[in-house]
Amino acid sequence: MGRYLFIVKRLALAVPLLLGIVLLVFLILKITPGDPARLIVGLRAPEAELEIVREQLGLNDPAIVQYFAYVGRLLTGDLGYSFKSNEAVAAIVAERLPATLWLLGIGALMSLAISVPLAILSARRPDGPIDHGARAFGLVALSMPSFWVGIVLILAVAVPTGWFPVGGFGSTPAEHLHSVLLPAFTLALSIAPLQIRSLRTSIIEVLGAEHVTTARSLGLSNGRIMSRFVLRNAAPPTVSILALNIGYLLFGAVVVETTFALPGIGQGIVLAARQRDIPTIQGYTLLFALAVVVVFLIADIVTSMADPRLEVES
Repeated sequence: MGRYLFIVKRLALAVPLLLGIVLLVFLILKITPGDPARLIVGLRAPEAELEIVREQLGLNDPAIVQYFAYVGRLLTGDLGYSFKSNEAVAAIVAERLPATLWLLGIGALMSLAISVPLAILSARRPDGPIDHGARAFGLVALSMPSFWVGIVLILAVAVPTGWFPVGGFGSTPAEHLHSVLLPAFTLALSIAPLQIRSLRTSIIEVLGAEHVTTARSLGLSNGRIMSRFVLRNAAPPTVSILALNIGYLLFGAVVVETTFALPGIGQGIVLAARQRDIPTIQGYTLLFALAVVVVFLIADIVTSMADPRLEVES
């Protein structure tokens, strides 16, 4: 019962958080220097034309009226229209979203493929050769900026071998996967060290618990103990770390997509910022913030369901 109450509380807290995010995104239009109407019609447009555009955009209304109008449009899926292309922002975001989803999904899977085996091997023999090697790997990986790793992979792997593209996204699932392998590996290297450290610490703690000692005394194999007892109890902290890193990956995608010329949300943000296309920036920002909230909400739910020791206060 406590777990279900915990989930309901998290869902209830997400509502005011999302409203606050919408408010902050709306304020981007207010705090950005310059006249939005001038950005649309040009620097030399007559004042009468500017006034018409301001009226169409609702810029002459009080700020509170503009805010609720903005919220109302969001509820219908209307993110506004680009100042530069006059295209619907929702269509622009939808066009770039698949590349970013592929990048983040493959990057998260790669980070787990790196961190879980290393964490298990390190925890089985603390201060052993593998443990020291994993720590050294973590220090090196954390000290390397993502853009630098991306450039090195392009110059040392993609260009000499021709095995990986250095731009574009392709048109088929196989081409999508091929295009995001190197960018995803770049992202994975940036978060794997934190996951290794978290999971290693949790596994060492669980291995010393009484129920694990009892399982060993009953003659259960190490593999069965690890899969049935240890990983399940050690996973919740790592799920939280992964959720934190997903938020980091969303913003790291801006750097990686620009480095690899991947036509995703990150590259779109850079382009919109250069063009001062405020509605498009608002749409991207809202999507990133919503994704972070949803990821943390899912992580909380998964943690509450996976950890048998979790006690939630009512």
